[in-house]
Amino acid sequence: MITVENDKITIKDELFDPKSILTCGQVFRYKELSDCWKVYSLDKEATIRKENNSWIITGDIGYFYKYFDLDNDYTKIQLELANKPLISSALEVGKNIRILRQNPYETIISFIISANNLIPRIKGIIERICASLGENKGEYYAFPTVEKMASVDAEFYTKLGCGYRDTYLSKTARAIADGKFDINRPFNLDTLTAEKYLTTLFGVGPKVADCILLFAYQKYDVFPVDTWIKKLYFKLNPQANPKTSPKQMRNELVELYGKYSGIAQQYLFYSIRQE
Repeated sequence: MITVENDKITIKDELFDPKSILTCGQVFRYKELSDCWKVYSLDKEATIRKENNSWIITGDIGYFYKYFDLDNDYTKIQLELANKPLISSALEVGKNIRILRQNPYETIISFIISANNLIPRIKGIIERICASLGENKGEYYAFPTVEKMASVDAEFYTKLGCGYRDTYLSKTARAIADGKFDINRPFNLDTLTAEKYLTTLFGVGPKVADCILLFAYQKYDVFPVDTWIKKLYFKLNPQANPKTSPKQMRNELVELYGKYSGIAQQYLFYSIRQE
């Protein structure tokens, strides 16, 4: 049951758990404190606390109700996925995951940074970008506007420890700020066309594009393939050619798991990392 009041969202007996949602690799701007979780999106902050048997979310509740995908029926989704390979065991540890509805611009920048990177380092780079270019909100820094990110050159991002992603961030921010890339266009495209469009951005390859499509554009018929998913693929297909490409893996996994492939991927990704 989910109830919304003037200043809080109360979630009871619902598929929701901040730890599994926030640590499954779909988002990087969060903190686990002794008595709560803090989540940051654009210039907004949410606090999540456990009270009795309920989770309480405070902050901009209109924004975070959508952000946490609270109007989506995950019981129905899980029933549709239930007969798929490895899902039942994955749900034993990850059933409370929800796919966040993140801001497309922030997601694009975050997942360019995520490529070939580790979560602690990703979080650190994003935090430094926010502290350098974002508005000081008192207890945290807002994610910088695209205009602010586009106003600095690649060397600026080099000094923040972004490595080879420095040029990607500079060029992509400018493409979005200048209107050369329409941030809203992927919402109106089919998934494969949207993927091709996203990969016109510097630093966005197929895997990063799949992540962006899933976490920002609610395109569920994707299956981001990384090292963990490659292990999963060969677990499902022990006789598969070791040289099978990530693209072929992705296509086969989408065919296997269907229209909710991306949600299945998160259950499986979270589960395999707990082993």
